[in-house]
Amino acid sequence: MKKVSLLAASVAFALVGCGGSDGGSDGGSDHNINTETPSAGGIVITGFDGYFKNAVVFDDVNNNGSLDVNVDTVFGLTKADGKITLPKGVKIQGSLALKTLKPGDTDKDLAIKLAALSPAADSYADFMNTYTTDMDYEGQPMANAVVFRTPISAEDKTAVISPLTDLVAIEMAKGTAENPVSEEAAIAAVTTALGGTTEQPIDLFSDFVKDSKTNLESAKLHKTAQILTESKAKNPAVYEKNSAEIAAVAQEESEKIVTDETMGSDDLLNQKPVINPSEPDVIITNYKLLVNEGAKIAIQKEISALAITEGQSLDTTITIPANLFQDKYDNTQTNVQAVVEINGKGEITANLVGETLTLSAENLQPTSDIYTITLTAEDKAKADTEVLNTLSTTFSFKVEMLNTAPVVDTKTQASIQTVVNSWELQQGATFSQTFSVDGLFDDREGDALTYTTNINSVVSGLTSAFNKNTGKITISGNPQPNHLGQLVFTITADDGHPATRLASEAANFTLPAIEAGEITINTNAKAELQTKAAAWKLKVGTEFNQTLNINELFDSAVNGDVQYYANYAEYDNTLPENPINGVEVSVDQSGLVTLTGTPTKVTNGVVLYLAQGINFSGGEDNDIESEMVMLTLPNVQPADEVTPPPAGKHPLENKNWYVLERGSDDGDGIDNNNYSRVWCDTYSFENGIVLSNNRSSINKNTCSDEIFAQDDNGTYVIDENNNIVATFTFIENGEQLTETFTVSINDDTNAPMDEISIGSKSVLFSMEEQGQIEHETKTFFADNVDAEKRINVNSNDGPELRDAPLYWPGQQDGEYVLRSTSLQMNTAENSPGNSHDYIKVWINGVSCDGLFEGIDGDGPIFEKFIVTSDSISRNNEYSNQLHHSGCFTSEENGTPNAVISFLLGMNNNYKLNANETYSIMGKVSNDWGSALSDINFNMDWTGPAIND
Repeated sequence: MKKVSLLAASVAFALVGCGGSDGGSDGGSDHNINTETPSAGGIVITGFDGYFKNAVVFDDVNNNGSLDVNVDTVFGLTKADGKITLPKGVKIQGSLALKTLKPGDTDKDLAIKLAALSPAADSYADFMNTYTTDMDYEGQPMANAVVFRTPISAEDKTAVISPLTDLVAIEMAKGTAENPVSEEAAIAAVTTALGGTTEQPIDLFSDFVKDSKTNLESAKLHKTAQILTESKAKNPAVYEKNSAEIAAVAQEESEKIVTDETMGSDDLLNQKPVINPSEPDVIITNYKLLVNEGAKIAIQKEISALAITEGQSLDTTITIPANLFQDKYDNTQTNVQAVVEINGKGEITANLVGETLTLSAENLQPTSDIYTITLTAEDKAKADTEVLNTLSTTFSFKVEMLNTAPVVDTKTQASIQTVVNSWELQQGATFSQTFSVDGLFDDREGDALTYTTNINSVVSGLTSAFNKNTGKITISGNPQPNHLGQLVFTITADDGHPATRLASEAANFTLPAIEAGEITINTNAKAELQTKAAAWKLKVGTEFNQTLNINELFDSAVNGDVQYYANYAEYDNTLPENPINGVEVSVDQSGLVTLTGTPTKVTNGVVLYLAQGINFSGGEDNDIESEMVMLTLPNVQPADEVTPPPAGKHPLENKNWYVLERGSDDGDGIDNNNYSRVWCDTYSFENGIVLSNNRSSINKNTCSDEIFAQDDNGTYVIDENNNIVATFTFIENGEQLTETFTVSINDDTNAPMDEISIGSKSVLFSMEEQGQIEHETKTFFADNVDAEKRINVNSNDGPELRDAPLYWPGQQDGEYVLRSTSLQMNTAENSPGNSHDYIKVWINGVSCDGLFEGIDGDGPIFEKFIVTSDSISRNNEYSNQLHHSGCFTSEENGTPNAVISFLLGMNNNYKLNANETYSIMGKVSNDWGSALSDINFNMDWTGPAIND
């Protein structure tokens, strides 16, 4: 059986509905309640025995089968096709239900709810005369107020609520916690009661109304549903107890009266058999009592002409045509006498004699601004038989009342104060509370009230917002009070009256004391940091580089700009008494403390001071600060006895070295042609001068052997540690600048560079900038052929040309393992299953963990990974770069391989162009700059691809 399910269990509803009524003579026209376009995935619900217009759809929170306006969530009213659309957002807490409304059923509380859902309606008055119309009888008010439910399922985005789905919900409700009735079992039981079989099941969740005039089986289900509606209305509690027997009798009666000959006829439509819920075997044949539309229009015309004001004496007559209500007795159309009621507390009397309705009042003192006249007739099978039902039609008129200000309801005020007493507020900590203000003020005229608070002037940093749809106020923000302690805020209501707008008196509420913000120390994190620091080895003359992540050392609920402090001195702007000379301390905004440099003398008893401050007010200084945390650092040991090699005998001197660099300038002097890409640059250190090639476009694929002294006057010396110290002087924006690099050869004992390229060196460039030591490792190729291999990769090359070795940090400090990179490139057209052209970089033997996000206290390995080319980047002011689309780990025989993807044509207009060179650049972050060199390749798309 195909079941139209309600919704996926994980999908939440949003509070949006549509439909509404002004009642009156037209039987209820649509109000646009929350008609904004629903979000994608909206649940479309259809309610019917015939399509219900202006039925209330709601969440029956307490599952009691009735609409409790102050408990249940009202979604809105169905439209003329029985539909209401609910987008994602609100989770059903109880059961999804629908209630039909008889004329006079819409009280003020429900009207206020419906008005709150309508951006177009001015007040609840527009909804006071709302009632449901069964569109089988267009223009006729419903004679029955009844609630139908439907079970919640988990597949589709459409659902129906009908007397048949209600039978399933009733059957499920008969279960207990010990013996629940599943939806499948309930469906089977109802199907059996309605005459269905395994071979010919009944689709209980189908829309049988739409083809009930042309399809015999749908017509029978339609009539069965009508009988069930009439029968449930007589006694809902007994109906639910005997629902299976009633369903079977209703099905049998439909089989009798619905035939090919009667299907679609008015006579069949108006036949309304009724089953006595207490005696399911008793069924009474009845015809529907109808309201004469012409008579109704005539009455409404007279009532609409009434002009009544507060204090007026009233003696007005209105003609009520005898044919307002008509029934069919023994196949004869018969007028039925009406009786009259009017709401209020007796200030207006209504008396109907024959066809004359008299409205009377002396010095009218209204208790409401809307009065509803209800005319009711009895529905019988015959004139002299028992009353089976009643049918009402209503007419409303407005009394112009003198405007009065809303008045505080002290009981509701005390209830809200109890809610406020439970709040916990802390200086600078994120705060958000939502509470209902329904009933806080009473407005005699029933105007829609707008609520405001003065919380923003009482507690700086807090704001309030009133949601008219829910009747709730949200107070949120980060409290920044001028003083701590108890404070009082107010709520006021504005009636928005068009003639004499009046604001209420203030309702006062006392806030709980606002606690001071604080930062606490995580003692476990402190112990772990001390253990890590204690294991460090510091030695005079030996380069030192270690980090500590102090982010988890401090705990606070306070929100704001976080700042960290790390220094050898206990206080900022004071000189440290006992630093490690040569080793600088820095800390970034994430709380990563870096100690880097080379100790220059033996030092004992060094203390590292750490703290956190939070600025939540936006001032110059931190609003709160932690206590100072002290870590004891290991003693700096004496240097080993090492004799440095004589100056002028450095291994890097007097030889051409080929280095793959990122750079923008292609040497042609045209700025628009400049963008970041990969070049082969040549360096040599000779007689204190730094020499290099003059870069040109050929260096994208070729390494030059001709080298020259450059305009930046590069010079070098060899220091006592046998490091090259290179200095460059140049003019930038009219200012002379100097940059100094320390160039040292990394120890390759654990990572022999001959595995990368015979004779190559791993060279570390270090430079201090703004108090930070920046490191960058470069591979100096001794053989230009090996360097050029990496910038002449073609898409149709075999793996021996697309793969390149590299060293990767191992599990232990100083440990390296030999890994490799592989390049792939292909178009979507040539690679089934791919929707975009792509470039992929494989780092074999490595997972994606830590590549682009920090892990275990370490920063990410790559600062960025990009692709550039002429079509992507030229003439784009250096800005256009294709950033990686993601990284996923591919397992092959238990070995992880990080695959970094670049998708061309996804959120961009790029594609692979024949014979175009693409620069693939992975820039290593400064945290890893002393351990890894950048990944740099140039690769051409040559048409075909080999991706082995």
